Amino acid sequence: MRIGFIGAGRVGFTMGKYLKEHGVSISGYYSRNAEHAKEAATFTDTSYYLDAFRLIDSCDAIILTVSDGAISEVFSEIKSYAGLAGKIVCHTSGSLSSSVFADTECQVYGYSIHPIYAISDRYTSYKEFSNAYFTIEGDEKYLDELTSIFSDAGLRISQMDSAEKSKYHASCVMASNLVCGMYAAAIETLMECGFDKRVSETMLKELFKANALGIVDKGLVNQLTGPIDRNDISTVKTHLSKLEGDKKSLYIEASKQVLEIARVKNPDKDYTDMEIVLNTDKKL
Repeated sequence: MRIGFIGAGRVGFTMGKYLKEHGVSISGYYSRNAEHAKEAATFTDTSYYLDAFRLIDSCDAIILTVSDGAISEVFSEIKSYAGLAGKIVCHTSGSLSSSVFADTECQVYGYSIHPIYAISDRYTSYKEFSNAYFTIEGDEKYLDELTSIFSDAGLRISQMDSAEKSKYHASCVMASNLVCGMYAAAIETLMECGFDKRVSETMLKELFKANALGIVDKGLVNQLTGPIDRNDISTVKTHLSKLEGDKKSLYIEASKQVLEIARVKNPDKDYTDMEIVLNTDKKL
């Protein structure tokens, strides 16, 4: 199967380079910015195209590695092209499903192939790309074949239900972007204690790093520590008495999730009173 990319940003560079190095046939790139397509082609030792339709003609499958907001726009520009008929069209969005390719004048087979991975650099991220986990959903016709292409290239990939795409993406956001929000709240809380921003960030850096690595290496249950794990009700009550507004709400909601992990870790402990404390409508 010959694959071409429309879009020459970090995802296009990384996916194209990795797949090419693992035996997948990559035709090349088209981008509205011809220099970007040329750079990607040079980087992956493939071709660049000044016309999207010529790229389509050279491929069996097209992957749109453009921003989520541009997927529908880009597809609308190519969907009436007769040469697209019978071909595979994919995007790499985590939030959008393959249904964005349903509105077309010719028969195409649509898929979303999403890497659960933070691609930070177009020239180096491919080196660690095998650490990514992929999900795929779309038309049954080529679903297994596409899954095998990525699997044979050494990538972990699972098929999923298209209807669950938004909930799936929410999970990815909770494990990545929203963690930034929790970390920011921790820094702001230290600053309220009188530390400046730089010192606050330095104080928390190693704690955050060690905990993140511990979760990955040992799992949530084995990594869990802290007052909820110990069933230290007085400490949690003191925390809640000092926090206000959004930070208090954030602490409570996160603590409820931690409580469920603590119950798994410590099945002999009675966390009933802790649950009451975390329910802001009740008093211990």
